[in-house]
Amino acid sequence: MPAAMGTETPGAVLELPKEVTVRQDVYVRRASGLVRTVSARTALFANLVGMGIIVNFFWITEASAFYPNANLITTVGIGVLINVAVGYVYWMLASAMPRSGGDYIFVGRIFHPSLGLGVNLVFSVIFVTWAGLFAYFTAFYAIPTMLAAYTLAGGGGGALSMATTLFTSTNDVFVVAVLILLAVVLISFLPTKWIFRVSVGVFVLCAVIFVVMMGILLATPQATFASDFNAHPVYGTSYSSLLPVPAVPITTTGTFYGVVYTMLSFIGYANSSYYGGEIRGSPTRTQGLAIFGAPLIFAALIGGLYAASYYSFGRQFLIGVSDSYFTTPGAAWPGPLYLAAEIVRVPILAAFLSFGLVLTFFGFSLIYFILPTRNLFAWSFDRVFPSFLTRVSRNGVPWVAVSVLGVAAGLALWIQTYYPTYLDYATLSYSNFGFWFAIGIVCLAAAVFPFLKKSLFNQAPKIVRARIGPVPVLTIVGVAALGASWFVSYAASTASYLGITSAMYSLWDLLLLPIVFLVGIVVYWASYAIQKARGVPIDLIAKELPPD
Repeated sequence: MPAAMGTETPGAVLELPKEVTVRQDVYVRRASGLVRTVSARTALFANLVGMGIIVNFFWITEASAFYPNANLITTVGIGVLINVAVGYVYWMLASAMPRSGGDYIFVGRIFHPSLGLGVNLVFSVIFVTWAGLFAYFTAFYAIPTMLAAYTLAGGGGGALSMATTLFTSTNDVFVVAVLILLAVVLISFLPTKWIFRVSVGVFVLCAVIFVVMMGILLATPQATFASDFNAHPVYGTSYSSLLPVPAVPITTTGTFYGVVYTMLSFIGYANSSYYGGEIRGSPTRTQGLAIFGAPLIFAALIGGLYAASYYSFGRQFLIGVSDSYFTTPGAAWPGPLYLAAEIVRVPILAAFLSFGLVLTFFGFSLIYFILPTRNLFAWSFDRVFPSFLTRVSRNGVPWVAVSVLGVAAGLALWIQTYYPTYLDYATLSYSNFGFWFAIGIVCLAAAVFPFLKKSLFNQAPKIVRARIGPVPVLTIVGVAALGASWFVSYAASTASYLGITSAMYSLWDLLLLPIVFLVGIVVYWASYAIQKARGVPIDLIAKELPPD
């Protein structure tokens, strides 16, 4: 494929001494084999699917429990400032280096491939784990909640009985989750354009549910919901009895640290950087819309979501009902999508609203499975991993990488189901710690990019090279994003200080991702030694961008 205007040409040497020439056999072949079929709009929708435009109708209950002193609406305002800065960093780097692999390419070409692999391995382990984890969540939370909502709205007890059976049977949850994950893997074997058509379909359906849900909430003030709840008490008790006594106040500290939970929701807007080699048209335009536009759109949506939920259910009730669920867990998660069944009293509509949770978790599983397959492809294309992993079908699908990571996601699902001590919701929560620490390294790379890689920076599109006086804008934003990212990482590591019961977590959850980062560095140097013995100079990959 032709190189994008204003970007590094495929295989072009960067800042090499004149007597040094990059050998073609550094890379597996002269072209990646990936096909550029993803448009700007599709990339935007896929990023939003990875963020989950209605998932906060699920998370809000848990956020209310873990951060009772937070005003969640305010956390969105703080969070969007951080994420727009990080989004700008990824947008600029994806414009300057429009190849698949995302931060593996960015950090590897700016600093060193070993650091690039370490950072990218952290994200890839998170993503492939999420692919299995959200398949599990679909079976354990989403489907039972949908069935229970049908019953709550007056649809008869059969659906609730099915929900309870599934919720309480580990083997049944595993079987259903395996089928969901199998569907994800099979979709991933399709041509890229069809994979993303599925993601667009998920987005459209979620958008419809979001609009319907917002309309229902805005038409139902708190007093009306309280009356509906008292008429059909979910927990055999009244609305007022679930309100905390005394009322839980909003505090500045509680809100500030509550940003940590909101930041977990924002994850996903940089997803399109990982399949940059499959983006068509101008990388700057496409990634600008997808990476920079997604957090702005998402902030507006979840800000409205939080406001509507407070208006209809009441902040104190959401805190109280979450405490009640943790005391006596049931088949239905008491989030707004489920509680809306008290308002609509139409079984099919109530089930449809909660079906949004099924769609969201399925979309998460799909998107976060696709991303590490492209990362694994990028590592192998650089010969850091075995080259057979770069094999693609005639439609440009890296089918070997999909197969290998399908097994890895299945393993993550199995561990989550039967050995949750090692991989569970705590691991998901603590992924914020490792995720934002790794993001900080990417931001640091962006800040020094204009100085460490002058040749590549000077060949980047004009917008990447923008300056305020003598200082590149990318450096200014990179430094600011670095500080914000590492603050979030720190805050996410202090669970007990944030009001989360420390007993829920273990040292394993905290150290897992730092260990993964170090493993990535070790793997690179082991591969370097093996390839050097074979006469393959993979140390030269830091000197050039991979072929398109």
